Formats: sequence, C-alpha cells, structure tokens
Amino acid sequence: MMPVQSLNEIETTDTLHADLLIVGGGACGLTLARAMSRPGRRIILLESGGATEDAAHETLNAVEMPGWSDEEAATRDSYHKTLTRHWSGDHQQYGVRCRGLGGSTQAWAGKSAPLDPIDYEARNWVPLSGWPMDSAELAPFIERASDLLNLGPRVYDERLWELLRRDPPTLSPENEALRTMFWQFARSRRQMTDIMRFGADFQADLPEGVQVVTQATVTSLDSTADGTCCTGLIARSLAGRHIKVEAPVCVLAAGAIENARLLLLSRENTPNGLGNDHDTVGRYLMDHPTAVVARAAPDHLSRMAAQFGLFGLRGNGQSHAYMYGLALTDHMQRKKQWLNGALFVTAERAADDPFSALRRLLRGQSKAWTSDVGSVLRSPVRLARGAGARVLERGYLPDTLSRGIADLAVRFMPNTLAGDLRSGHLPVKLSGVRFEATTEQPPDPANRVTLSDARDPFGSPIPHVAWSGGEAARSNLLKLAHTLCASFDQAGLPPLISEPWVQEGKPATAPIFDLGHSLGTTRMSDDPKLGVVDRDCAVHTVAGLYAIGGSVFPTSGHANPTLMMVALTLRLADHLEGRMTSARR
Repeated sequence: MMPVQSLNEIETTDTLHADLLIVGGGACGLTLARAMSRPGRRIILLESGGATEDAAHETLNAVEMPGWSDEEAATRDSYHKTLTRHWSGDHQQYGVRCRGLGGSTQAWAGKSAPLDPIDYEARNWVPLSGWPMDSAELAPFIERASDLLNLGPRVYDERLWELLRRDPPTLSPENEALRTMFWQFARSRRQMTDIMRFGADFQADLPEGVQVVTQATVTSLDSTADGTCCTGLIARSLAGRHIKVEAPVCVLAAGAIENARLLLLSRENTPNGLGNDHDTVGRYLMDHPTAVVARAAPDHLSRMAAQFGLFGLRGNGQSHAYMYGLALTDHMQRKKQWLNGALFVTAERAADDPFSALRRLLRGQSKAWTSDVGSVLRSPVRLARGAGARVLERGYLPDTLSRGIADLAVRFMPNTLAGDLRSGHLPVKLSGVRFEATTEQPPDPANRVTLSDARDPFGSPIPHVAWSGGEAARSNLLKLAHTLCASFDQAGLPPLISEPWVQEGKPATAPIFDLGHSLGTTRMSDDPKLGVVDRDCAVHTVAGLYAIGGSVFPTSGHANPTLMMVALTLRLADHLEGRMTSARR
C-alpha cells in the first residue's frame, strides 16, 4: 500500500507513469481506484485539495454566474452555507464544490435513491431524453453501489411500510398523481453517528497499487498533435510544484463543472478544447431546481414532522434511516406530459435554538446576551443530547458500544438522530415545517459551462456558468405544489399554507435554487453530435480519455445523484478491466 502523499512532498521532477490515471478524489474517483486495484497494476489518483477541505484550496472553487435575484441568493446561502466550512455564495455563484479527499461527500447529507425506470426512457415531451441503457442494465451496478454506500434494503416505495412493521398513514396524500417515495441515508462504517465520507473510509483501507497525490490541481490535459489521443496531464500545487503524468487511460472524475472546464482548458492542440469537436463540452448543464411550495400550519408542526419524518429499519447487521416523502407517478407524467419530480419535508430551526445561542455566547458574537443565555438555560435536555452525540463522535466509548448505541438511535429515534446529523450532530429546536419540491430539469444546450476572463491562482480561467431553471422546470414545480395541496385536501389532512408564488400561480417569481447536483456537461450519447462520451463513458473523439460522475447523465431525474454516479463508476470499472485484460493478451 502506498501512503497518501502531497505533490509538495514528491521529490522527483521526472515524468510519472501509470497504467490508469484518475483526476479527482471524490466518490467516483476513489470508487474507481479501489475497483481497479490489482497486484502489479499502477494507478495514480490526483486530488486538487488536501486530505480535507481547507481555505487555501477553496480559492480554486470559484464559479462565475450572474443572474440570481436577491431572494434566490439568500435562499442559496441559507441552504448551502451549513454544508461546508468555507462555501460562500459570492465565491461559488453556482453549485457546491468541495476540494479534498472525498469530494462532495465532505458536504453531502448522504441522501440516496436510484433513478426511476421512466428516467431512462426517450419521452417525446422531454427534449433529448433517453439513456443509452435502461434500468435493468444498471440494476446490478446499483446493487453494488448500494453496498459501497452502506445502504439498507433497496426498497424506496410503499413496500417499505411492511419492512418497517408499520401501517401506512391512515390519512395519506397518495393518489393517481402522487406515490410513496422513500430516500435513505448512507452511513459511515467508521463513525457511527456520521454519514458516509469517502475520503476517510478510503484512507482507512488503502488499496494496493494506488498512489494518491493530494494538492495536485490538473491545469491541462496532454494529447497527440491532432488531439485524437490523450497521453497524460500536468498538475500543479499552490506551493509552486508541478508534475507531468503519462498513462494510456485517463479518467476525469472531478465533478460536472471541473470535468468540462478541464476539457475546455486543454487547447494546445485543439483550439476549442479537447473532445469538443461538436461544441458539446460544457453544454446541457442540469441541476434539480428546488423551491419551497408550502408550509404546515403552526398548529400541525409536530404531526407533519412525524408523518413525513424518518424511520429506522434494521438490516444487514445494522440500522438504517429512511425519509418518507412523495413523488409523481409514472401515470401522471405520461398522462399530463409532466417532468419527474418529488416532494419532501424540511424542518426549520428556531431563532432561540440553544446551540446557536451557545455558539454566539462562546464566540463573543451575541447581540442579545440576556436572550441567548435564557435560550441555553431553558434547554438542558437538548444540550445533554448534543453532549451525548459528541461523546459518540469523538470515540470516548469502545467501538462496539458506540455502534450499538448508534444503531439503537437510528432504529428507535430516527428523527432525532437524523436531525442531529443534519445540524452537525446537535439536536436543534425547530420552529416550522416546510414542503419543498424538486424537479427534473430538461437538458438545454443554453445551460452550460464556459471559460471566464477571470483567473484562478494558477492563471487558468475560472468556470463561467449560464444556468436557468427554465420555464418547463418552474412550471413543473407549480404543478407539484398544486397537486400536493389538493391531495392534502382530498385526504382530509390539515390544509397546507401555499407560498405566495404558488397562490398567485406565478412560477417565474418562485425563488428557486440549485441543490448542488451539477449534472450533464459531458453527457452520454450514442450520437457524438449530442454528447461528449459514449455508453462506456469514453470521450467520443479522444482515445484513452474517459469522464465519469454526474457530468455524464443524459437526463437528471429527481433523485439525489450519488448512488447513480457510483453505479456508473462501477460499470466503467468493469469496462476498463475488460479493456486492460484484452490489451495484455
């Protein structure tokens, strides 16, 4: 096993050689490295950041995207700023980018679900829809990916109620339009109260023959003079060191924004960028446009939080947390020619949350000292729960005991534990329950990543993003909102309070935001004129070069994409293994 090493610690100036070169140390890059590890095979994985996030490498995450309204910018800020230590909406004007081993799994919530079978289909009401494979072909890889993510039973619909040994809600909004939808959360194997963090798990069990080089930002890809074959790359550190790496196979696994940017930056032999013969690199950028559509009435917060909360299920030797929500039925999508979409509940933190108050007091930032002290003194039980979570987290108890306690918490108090995890392992005080809708976004060539005139610390152009939720996606959010409220009324559930833009029927005014699910900039297509990679994730016009991750999605569906990204990575690993085996014969 090779230790993880910073580029600044590599003494040689000679060109490094590998059998397989991977750019990016996120979920896809680390999964591919482990899957491809074999005795005698040399794999080099380059990660731009360090072992974890840091402020210096956050400077490389700048994204330029004008156009957010003040309300949308504020919504993005409140939604994303708690995910990472360094994210700023002014700096990352689109998306949530993370440098450091583990990539975006340093910031994600662990929320997981597969695409629906309809998402793979060519639908005449969704332009450019259709994947080169169907759900059956990807099913075995989704199963393997679920194991890697430490997920429980692969049940995401109403059948889960039976496994939970619970009766479905007596009053339920499910009908012709809405169906039961469950998400589950990837749990760390190492830290029982945390979600899956790929970087920490990878470092705890380094695979054979994989050299991980951190603080190594790829600034350009090398190719033959005609640009038809990738030969390697150049990587640099913020401290001024650089290396050249050559390999017969190079895989870009740096995220949808960076994968496209790297291809566009590589212009020495191809003026429009490597693999960009048809001007498709960076196009068809998608996300999951999301908006608050309604809120529970103050008198019904507890009831709604309980009904649309989290549920614990024992399986595979441990307990797993599932979140209940709603999704559009295939029938409604076909009948009304709607995009796919889903609805879920988010609890809101109270202004007098004791942990926020305590943090302000300890940091000397309190502007209402008496009020903050009162909030702390009124919440001894909640503070004790937070202290207990810290004991588990920091390893003060034997591992066996910690695992047992965490499993019991997931099984019998999933809402409590999940809330603790989402707020940094601290049980917060809640003031509201809001219903959020998220929608599929049709691929649109106008939504794209290009290169800005602004430069990063290496002198390279930063990514410029043109992205809009679009009329179709906004309209779908309004349809989801109306369907949800009508379904509550029909089921006899407490009426919801629609957001003003829903009441007025004006989706153009909805304060939507990106979920940080950047997809589609090197989309998969059998036709080189409509995509960047083929069904095996090979760049159409550049031999030896592949891309993997959310950037290859032809369409977005509504599901959080990490499970599908890992599944596609495992499929790519099988393809590369077959290719390398054939090359040795």
